[in-house]
Amino acid sequence: MMTTPTTTPRLFRMLARTVGAPYFPLAFVGRLPFAMMIVGVLTVTAIEQESLALAGVLAASAGLGTASLGPLSGSFADRFGQRRVLLVLAVSSALAAAGFLVLVRLDLPAAALIASAAVLGATTPQVAPFSRTRLVGAVSSIPRTESARAQSVVMSYESMADEASFVLGPVLVGALSAGIAPWAPLALSAVVTLTVVITFAVHPTATLMRADPDDRPAGSRTPVRALVTAELALLVLAMIAVGGIFGSVLTGLTALLQHLGAVEQTGLLYGAMSVGAIAIAIALMAMPAGVSLSLRWLAGSAMAVAGVAALTTTEELAFVALALFIAGCGVGASLVALFSLGASVAPSDRTNTVLVTLQSSLVVGQAVLTATSGLIAESMGATAVFGVGAALAIVLLGLAFAYRLVVPTGVGTRGGSHR
Repeated sequence: MMTTPTTTPRLFRMLARTVGAPYFPLAFVGRLPFAMMIVGVLTVTAIEQESLALAGVLAASAGLGTASLGPLSGSFADRFGQRRVLLVLAVSSALAAAGFLVLVRLDLPAAALIASAAVLGATTPQVAPFSRTRLVGAVSSIPRTESARAQSVVMSYESMADEASFVLGPVLVGALSAGIAPWAPLALSAVVTLTVVITFAVHPTATLMRADPDDRPAGSRTPVRALVTAELALLVLAMIAVGGIFGSVLTGLTALLQHLGAVEQTGLLYGAMSVGAIAIAIALMAMPAGVSLSLRWLAGSAMAVAGVAALTTTEELAFVALALFIAGCGVGASLVALFSLGASVAPSDRTNTVLVTLQSSLVVGQAVLTATSGLIAESMGATAVFGVGAALAIVLLGLAFAYRLVVPTGVGTRGGSHR
């Protein structure tokens, strides 16, 4: 007798019974300090130091600080458990935010401010990949016949939550800076970190990992060198490309709207890209698990090429919004596939390491391209910056083809088809 596939709402109910319904708002709010951090550094520096150039450098430093410590925090979480790592990071991050807010008001050498911003970025907890790891662990309680689809639903939901947080984060920064003071966003971020992130750290789901650190025999951990594979390298490079697309598109859009005298609409128009990413994440929840992850990546990156390339052809804002929406759909589909592949290929005791590494790679691409695209925009204009974004989308598409060539059918999968 043929069984009826479990519906997406029922899968969510099954997950909610495992993690508890309050988990979802807790994990979402816990992402906001990370979503606010780079924009908060940019805003307070630009106002206090009266230098957009320095603000861009410090924002990039914060992003690179996040990327440098991210994989290490994931490795520690796999070794000692998420709870201890998140508690240390939460306290350290709040202290780093307070220190940065003091230093940025002083007449100090740029190197001191760069170091302070990097420390703030390095200590800001990355709740999103830790949440992904917990929900991947929760999927193990779902019947095996539905595990592939359940993992796809988890990654789609997590990508949707990420995009929503990265829309709300900058909005909060702008509202608090204008309504209270430039220091308010980072101050609120520190408060959320000390309350919500710590609550997330001690939540019972902290032990929902595919391999509990306390249950493994001594010396049984998968060595880091085992993660150095062509498959994971392609995923990391793809994440860097996606981050670069985000950074170049935002910078190019800002330059374009500045040229048109409508720079105040930057956030609104950029939101079209996030709406596209959220929309595709919702759509992917209903997609059958039989549609392979690498094929979703391939289709998504092709859509990203079309959307970003279209931005180089027009200054008509309605068309720009449509192109951003299409680009967002493409990038969003790629992100869901990349995180799903990462969770699938990660050894059971290295899930945190792999997912945080992917998240950190995304931040590296965004930070580097945000900084360099500003120089390109000043010298060559918005079209050149969008051209860089289109080139990165083509790279993302090429990596998707390479992945399908390099990775044999089904090798290394856990509950999902690569090809």
